Amino acid sequence: MSGTAPHNRVVFYENGTLRGRLLSYEETVNGIPCKTATWVWFHRNGLFASCEAAHNTIIDNISCRAETRIHFHENSRLMKCHLAENVLIQGVPARADTFVLFHENGTLSACRLGEDHFCNSIRCKKGKWIGFYDDASLKRCIVAEDTMKDGLVLRAGSWAAFHRNGVIENYKLPEDDTIQGLVCKKGYILLFDEEGRVMETVKQAG
Repeated sequence: MSGTAPHNRVVFYENGTLRGRLLSYEETVNGIPCKTATWVWFHRNGLFASCEAAHNTIIDNISCRAETRIHFHENSRLMKCHLAENVLIQGVPARADTFVLFHENGTLSACRLGEDHFCNSIRCKKGKWIGFYDDASLKRCIVAEDTMKDGLVLRAGSWAAFHRNGVIENYKLPEDDTIQGLVCKKGYILLFDEEGRVMETVKQAG
């Protein structure tokens, strides 16, 4: 760290290692210009946990927005930040009006889509959240168009989640339907196993 001032407020973990420090002025910590009068935080292992950026800052090829908090995993990989601009992240069009999330291995975990994105035979809807597993396979999204998947019609505008192998995991029915011989009502959530068999139907509260 640079520019440490003796009157900065500090807090420690019970083992005596530094947990956080309140900055008296703009300061570069772990290579990141951090904003005056904000806290910088550290993990128990001593590695950097978070700070509020004083300027737009590029981290792991991601442009993080000024005056927003940037978070890191315990292995120092970027965990969460707000984008400074709309950008393609690992081939996914991400919008800059909210935060993005990353897994510990650096792959994208979640973002809001800047445009429709085709993944795992599913067109996911612009302006909505999309989620990924740490192997970059699709975890969940809002479906942009009617799509046949595993014998089930996923309706445009509906929320669907998937297993790592691409098979649908759960889906909220937008209309009455008969699925694998089961009569299911609108609003029910269907839960599927990794082979695509219905395990359970759940009536959503309310």
